[in-house]
Amino acid sequence: MKKSEIKKPALKSAVTALTTVIAVILISIRTILVLESALVLGAMTAAVFAILMGLSWHQIERGMISGIKNAIGASLILIIIGMVIGSWILSGTIQTMIYYGLNFLSPSIFLPAAFILAAITSILIGSSFGTIATMGIVLLGVAEGLGVPKAITVGAIVSGAMLGDKISPMSDSTNLTAAMSSTDLFEHIKSMLYISAPAALISLILYSILGASYLDGGADLNQISIIMENLSSNFNISLWTLIPPALMLLLSLFKMPAIASLSISFITASIFAFLTQGAGFAEILNAAANGYQADTGMELLDNLLTQGGINNMMSTVAIIMAGTAMGGILEKARILEVLLESMLKVVKKPRDLILISLTSAYVMLLATGEMFVSIVIPGRTLAPAYQEMDINTNVLSRSLETASTLGCSILPWGVVSVYIQNVMDIGFSYIPYTFLSFLAPVIAVIYAYTGKFTFRSN
Repeated sequence: MKKSEIKKPALKSAVTALTTVIAVILISIRTILVLESALVLGAMTAAVFAILMGLSWHQIERGMISGIKNAIGASLILIIIGMVIGSWILSGTIQTMIYYGLNFLSPSIFLPAAFILAAITSILIGSSFGTIATMGIVLLGVAEGLGVPKAITVGAIVSGAMLGDKISPMSDSTNLTAAMSSTDLFEHIKSMLYISAPAALISLILYSILGASYLDGGADLNQISIIMENLSSNFNISLWTLIPPALMLLLSLFKMPAIASLSISFITASIFAFLTQGAGFAEILNAAANGYQADTGMELLDNLLTQGGINNMMSTVAIIMAGTAMGGILEKARILEVLLESMLKVVKKPRDLILISLTSAYVMLLATGEMFVSIVIPGRTLAPAYQEMDINTNVLSRSLETASTLGCSILPWGVVSVYIQNVMDIGFSYIPYTFLSFLAPVIAVIYAYTGKFTFRSN
């Protein structure tokens, strides 16, 4: 049976189904604090509603598989990133970057510097995930030495990584958003800048103000000295170990796909692990599979450097698969489609259409935790409405990015947020400090009400 042959549920039934699914997830998280189980229960709840709406189990399975397919690429990248993190630490890359970072950064400028460095890295490699797992870990290590709180540091890193990802022509979500809204890629990026630029400027000011609370005098200089001595005594700190990340950046500039550039970075780091740290083949394979196990004798460093590995990424992969399977069921049952169509009925002005675009993307994100689904479904559904109202589709594309991609970084069960929690070893405490994700939608709403930068079609 084709999707068009599956009977649409009534609006009341669709709202009840979605509300119940979200409630099950929230209650489960609050009760057991295990996101994997919460999302599986959410998927089970969605399946029950789908059965009540007349779908067969075969159709439900097809919906789950279809949803999971959307996450295969991200899951593969996560697996390779796990290998890269392990190899970068084994080779001394992360340690070298932390060592020099402690030399050059001070607490008073650290937060704005972390925001800018994360943004630049993300623009170059086109991946917020890659930035958080590489530059993010380095900056987190520097923050530990400077005495800057972890939650604020992660917020600044995530804001910068998301900013760069949104304006990078190499970003998969940026390309997907442009494609789904029938918008030229660079037109989309240009339109996104009208929101990202002021949001980034305000974020930078806020991080500068927060950074002023951690002046040089407040840093534990003795602790910094101990960290640097510990790094130099346990590892071979060498500029040669910076070749793997430099190579990854270079390959990204030539638009090499993320999986390929990450794989080459892993191989290069493995070679330098042998050349600079004396690691054997078995150690390299173990770090790739299980991550690096630090034993420096300093608890702070050991906690920071015990990272990476495929196995340590598998819980994140499980969460992504459960979330996208749930989204696939909701889409197959046409629950999301009905909700979108009901929203479109209230559209009378360009302002209404922009607000519906933001709202629908947030609804999809709440339902699935997956930014790609919340880009694809509203993008496909709303693009004709923009064309009918003579509004440039780059307004749609930037609205989808603002809600879906940036929102996914602060939604506790969002794919991006789950990844951040896993890689940065942090709970939800970073979320209030991810200023960009809160500021961007406010700016988008202001534009909608004032009519500013609501571009008309040529």
